[in-house]
Amino acid sequence: MKATMEIDFKAPEHARKALKIIRAKEFSDKVSVSFAVKGSALHVNVDAKNFASLRARLTSLLRDLKVVFDAIQLVNSHGGKKGY
Repeated sequence: MKATMEIDFKAPEHARKALKIIRAKEFSDKVSVSFAVKGSALHVNVDAKNFASLRARLTSLLRDLKVVFDAIQLVNSHGGKKGY
């Protein structure tokens, strides 16, 4: 079972920061995950032994990405760099 995600950011440095945060998590031996930043997009490829493992890893990744986007929004709302 495989899945691919492409998440667009407004700037390449934001995609790289998101990658650092998401990559820090450990993965089980049932799931293989690869990441790449292409321009301002974060590409994620997930390969799992079964559907349940694939779904669990994707859910975890999406939860982590929500935290990243929430943090970006918080920084922007407090006068941080625009364009996150």
